[in-house]
Order: sequence, then structure tokens, then C-alpha cells
Amino acid sequence: FNSFQVKRSQDRINSLGYFQDKFELKQSPGSAPDRVVLTADVEEKSTGELQLSAGYSSTENMVLSASIKQGNFRGKGQELRTSFNYSSYSKSVELGFTEPYLFDKNIALGGDIFRRDYSPYGSSSDDSTSYEQVSTGFQLRAAVPMTEYWSATTRYGLTYDQVTLDADSYYTNGVCDAALAGQYLCEAVGNRWTSSVGYSLLYDSLNSRSRPTAGSKFIFSQDFAGLGGDTRYLRATVNASKYLNLGSNFILLAHAEGGYIKGLGQDVRLTDRFYLGSPNMRGFDIRGVGPRVTRTYYDTSTIPATLSTDSSSNSQTALGGTAYYQARLEVELPLGAGARELGLRPSVYLDVGAVFGGKKPTLTDTCAASISTSTTCVAGTRQYTNSAGELLYLDADGNSTTTNTGTAYSYSLGTYRETYSSNTASPRVAVGVGVNWNSPFGPLRIDIAKALLKAPGDDDKLITFNIGGQF
Repeated sequence: FNSFQVKRSQDRINSLGYFQDKFELKQSPGSAPDRVVLTADVEEKSTGELQLSAGYSSTENMVLSASIKQGNFRGKGQELRTSFNYSSYSKSVELGFTEPYLFDKNIALGGDIFRRDYSPYGSSSDDSTSYEQVSTGFQLRAAVPMTEYWSATTRYGLTYDQVTLDADSYYTNGVCDAALAGQYLCEAVGNRWTSSVGYSLLYDSLNSRSRPTAGSKFIFSQDFAGLGGDTRYLRATVNASKYLNLGSNFILLAHAEGGYIKGLGQDVRLTDRFYLGSPNMRGFDIRGVGPRVTRTYYDTSTIPATLSTDSSSNSQTALGGTAYYQARLEVELPLGAGARELGLRPSVYLDVGAVFGGKKPTLTDTCAASISTSTTCVAGTRQYTNSAGELLYLDADGNSTTTNTGTAYSYSLGTYRETYSSNTASPRVAVGVGVNWNSPFGPLRIDIAKALLKAPGDDDKLITFNIGGQF
């Protein structure tokens, strides 16, 4: 008789998610003094989930989602799921299926098809977007257990990415204009196929998948893109977590992760790089850590021109990095029985991390020549075009026309200087306190975090929150 193995069996049954909460193996005397009877008195629960939720996030504004999941499809442990998510900056539709016991063998086989639209932040001052990425594709995966705790997963994915910029804002004569968008964004525009194969090694001894309080989890993954397609890289990531019960219901989480991506015969694309910030690293805004380009505008009323001191007009574009690391220490604090019944779970934490690496982009300084010669800096101009790329002119009534009237319909490009910053492996550090609450309006998470260490250009944020509900 081994009480540890009995507890492990109980944890594994609980992790299936097929039976009532707080399931326990009961012990009773056996037929002899050296015999014990273990009774698994299970009560099956519904494994189908239909969830409709609406909420508000400080990073994505209004968030809407809908999902249907059957975790024990046909009573065979198969998982069938579909989901839809919508917010101001991301939209996605996904469909997935997993067979956990293929051909009566201990082999899991699954697949997903997806469509994801993503519009990342282009400026911390006005939350405008810099580019749009639409990804459509599928992934096939297979997993086999090697021991009770170790398993291996292989996968193959094919994705078609379409990266675009607003033609009215960033194009001139039908071509991406580096003076408007920046050379780094013009280089990212285009349609590309990514065909990749990869594997993961997983160690999992957690006592619960939904809310662990003890155990460890470790994942090492590598992916190679280049089996056809337009993208070639090798990416490796590692992820480790440890939960410890410190006693008196204090739960410690120690987490660390990192990754590196190397382009094979080409630079790593903007959309394949690593990014770091809220919500994964609290105390910083979304994509608030790591390499970025900042446009600071000039005051041309002086000779030579001087950089404006009004930072509210500055714009930023996060470029991501080819390497990153992150670590977290978090302690969940115990509360009284009344607070626990309300679903309150406060915690204190320390977050450390950085994103770095990658090629420095080509930068622009529109007033550099005039400053060196102490002359007036004049903003360049561009002529408007229609959707067909034809130049537009103004007629006698001030209306736009494609007929050359001699008066070009044009606009000012502005005067600015671009700077590249935050490409450093120096650790960024934030400390904070947060609370999870299963409120009557749905799950609510509030974090108040202070960035103690940051690099020039990093975008910090004091308060983040997410709230949603089911109806």
C-alpha cells in the first residue's frame, strides 16, 4: 500500500474532468489485516460546455466570445470544440478535434483549423493600429506518453499570412511609402505561406489541470519552418512551472520561460518574432517591452528645427525580438471562509523579463539636412491617389478629379525623427498585487503593478483589468 500513489490516482481521475468536483478515493478494511479496499464512488457530470461571454479588457476594450466544447464526445474521451472571439484588436474562429486513444492504442491524434485577424497597437498614445495580419491555416498533432509523467508531441502546420497596411494612410501611387509607414512596416507587407514541423517534450505532475496547488510542469519545444512555403526559421522555447503548498493555504508559483528564433537564410519576419507585455508581464502595456521604433515630430517654427517636447504626439511601433526570457514568482494569499465562498483569490507577485535581438531597421530623420546647414526644415508632400492608384487633382470648385488641372491634391508628410530603442537583454522588473473574483458579472481579474526597472522606450502601465460574464 502506497498512500502517495493513491493520492496520485485521485489527482489523475480529477484531472479528467468527467466526474464531480472534489472526488476522493475512500479506504475501508479489506478481507485480511494486510488488505485495503479503495472505492471510487464517481458521479458523472456534464462534459459539454456552451459559453457566451462579453466583457471589457483594458488592453482590448470590448471583448466578445462564444464557444462550444464537448470534452467526452460519444463517451470516448474525444474532445470536439469550436470557438469565436472578437475584440477591437483581434478576431478569430477555430475548430478542433482530439482523439485520445487512436486505434485502441495510447496515442492521441488531433487537429485544428483556424482563421485569425490581428491588428497590433501602433501607438501607445492613441491606440491606433500599425498593420493588419490575417492568418488562415491548420495544424495536425499527435501525442504519446513515455512514462506516467513524460509525454511527447509532434505537429505539422500550414498557415497563409496576409499582412497589409491601410492604403489610404501608408501608400503612395499604389506602393507602400516608407516615409509614411516606415521601412520596417513596408518590408513586412505581403502574403506568405509558412509550412512548419515541430515537437514538444512535456513533463506534468500537477495535481489539477484547472487549479493546481502542487506539482511541476515542463515543456521544451522546437519548430522548423521551411518544408516548402516562403518562411524559413528554427524556433526553440522552454517553459517551466512549479507549484508549492507553503502551508496555511499559501500557494507559491515559480514560473520561468524563454525562447529563441533564428532565420534560415532570411531575416525573421516582424510577425514571427517574440513580444512581451500585458497580460503576460504585468506592469507594462501590451507589447510594452522590447525593441521599438519611436517617431518624434519636429517643431519647424525654429531655425534649425527642434524636436517637439509634446510626447503625446509621438507614435511607437513594437518590432519584437528574436530572443526573450521571463520569470514570475507569485504567492496566492489565503482568506477566510466567507471570502473563499465569494470566489476571491488575491495574490502578490514579482515579474521579470526582456525581449531583445533582431536586425536594426532603417530609420528616417526628415530634418537632418536642414539642421546640419541651419536652414528651414520643410515637410515633404504627397499627392493623393484614388483606389486605382491614379493621381488626384482639385478642380475649380475644390473637388477631387483625375483630370490634371494643374493643382495637385496633396498633403504634408510631417517632419519627424525615428529612433530605435529597448533592444537590450537587461531585465525589466515589476511588482504588484492582483485579485481574481468570481463576481456576479463573471470572472474579474484586477492587477496593480509598478515597473521598477525598465529600458528607455518601454511602455509601462499601472492598472490592468479583465471582466466577463456568461449568459
